[in-house]
Amino acid sequence: MVATDSLKQDAESAEHRYVPPQESTSWLARVHPYFKDPAHVLVFKLDVLLLVWAFIAGLFKDMDQSATTAAYVSGMKEDLSLYGNELVEFTTYFSIGYALFIVPSQLIQTKVRPSIFLPICEIIWGLFTLFTYAAPNAKTVFALRFFLGVFESTSWPGIVNLIFNWYTPKELGKRLAIFGVSGVAGNMFLGIVQAALYNNLNGSLGIAGWQWLFIVSGAMTIFWGIVGLAVIPDSPAITRALWLTEEERELSKTRMNDHGTKTSDIIPFKVLLQKIKLLLKSPISYLFLAAYLQFAWSQRANSYFLLFLKGLKNADGTARYSVYTVNLIPLGGYAISIVCNIGLNAISDWKGWRWQVSVGAATLQLIATSVLSGWPDSWRVIMAFYFLTFATAAWGYALIAWLAEILRKEPEVRSILVALAVTLVYAGHASIPLRAWRVADSPKYPVGFPLAAAFSVGSILSILGLRFYIKRYPDILDWGLGGNNRDRSDTEEENA
Repeated sequence: MVATDSLKQDAESAEHRYVPPQESTSWLARVHPYFKDPAHVLVFKLDVLLLVWAFIAGLFKDMDQSATTAAYVSGMKEDLSLYGNELVEFTTYFSIGYALFIVPSQLIQTKVRPSIFLPICEIIWGLFTLFTYAAPNAKTVFALRFFLGVFESTSWPGIVNLIFNWYTPKELGKRLAIFGVSGVAGNMFLGIVQAALYNNLNGSLGIAGWQWLFIVSGAMTIFWGIVGLAVIPDSPAITRALWLTEEERELSKTRMNDHGTKTSDIIPFKVLLQKIKLLLKSPISYLFLAAYLQFAWSQRANSYFLLFLKGLKNADGTARYSVYTVNLIPLGGYAISIVCNIGLNAISDWKGWRWQVSVGAATLQLIATSVLSGWPDSWRVIMAFYFLTFATAAWGYALIAWLAEILRKEPEVRSILVALAVTLVYAGHASIPLRAWRVADSPKYPVGFPLAAAFSVGSILSILGLRFYIKRYPDILDWGLGGNNRDRSDTEEENA
């Protein structure tokens, strides 16, 4: 019945198709001839408002998530007497909260508007970040990190789903990559902010530099959540964004329909259950999960770069780098990640090379982590291959763009599948580091680096398996997981 209803909706939309004006009446059309096309004006507004908001929200999200690592190497370790495995446990508690709530958060958004739900959750997690500055011990930080994970879990998959709903396949990959590098930009910004706070505010008002980091990060997140209440447009099917004209709302629906993409809507619970059943039955779900999870777990290889830098010593036993320099060096890696992620995904949009970009980046990660597994004698060589791991993030975003194309007829399924993927990623982040990335094993990580290399191989095999499956069953692209016309008729008869 779900599949048949979808066909009826497509037929109705074809009969009452909105015909956009040939020329835009926007003031932008008077600025440059490019904006005489109403679609160009719409995409420009989406980029300036939705994509910029998403980018900065992602930046603040990763700042808040990574703040404990930056604080740890900037005085928090000594002030709170964190001489055990607490740094890894901070990540574990965050990941538990994140993993528990991420799928429920996406299910909630099939019943509650994202324009309300996402900003409110961002404001709440900003408060948890801010109050971490006053934590007197590790146990308090554990609790704060857990609830930070709960509310922050709404953000990444929720924003990815917004991008799925507003951009066509030729626009999607680089927009996902731009949003994706917000996490890297967050870490860059975090390093700059922490270095500045440590130099300029350490001890000001009796508050340490690492404490100022939580105060500043939390306050910025709260402000940006308030901005989100005005910016987030929901989906073309249900948007009520004030910054879109009525003509632009209709045009947004037409654009996505013309590319065969169905956008999200508020749906009945019974329909949601049917979508979940389709997801659980499809091999696509398991092949995508296998490819994406191993990508994400392999990316852990550069998460402890700061600890490697802090541990470097001169011949006389003194630290090779100051705290200030330790916070700045990773900026080079983050810059590499931004350029490679956006550049490779722009190529994937242009040429349609989704799986090819993923396999290429995974192969590069395999090479880098294999070298780090051997732990060369030269610290310069080690640093070079650490930097190389930053060039591989395009792997995951090309996969997500590919998933959006494969499941363009199944908006709820792709949303839930992305949420499920991130849930399992964080379940892994909560458990794998306890053995593979222990602080006691720093900096060589004799389990972590070989495991990251193995994950790279596993992801490559899963990507190739998914490609084979899609080539064998191409009807999925046009009909969704319900199959072809005959399958849809059978489904209708069974549900009648």
